Amino acid sequence: MDYMTDKQMEFIVYLVTDKITACKDMDEVKKAVEELKLMVKKDQK
Repeated sequence: MDYMTDKQMEFIVYLVTDKITACKDMDEVKKAVEELKLMVKKDQK
């Protein structure tokens, strides 16, 4: 299992929070979460 450094984790958290805080309503939050899930799935292949 590969472990992330603190800087890598900080970067990921920043990207996720930036994406979520840009949302204007819950529909946009839902879409943002789905996009993030797709990004993770692509990275795992």
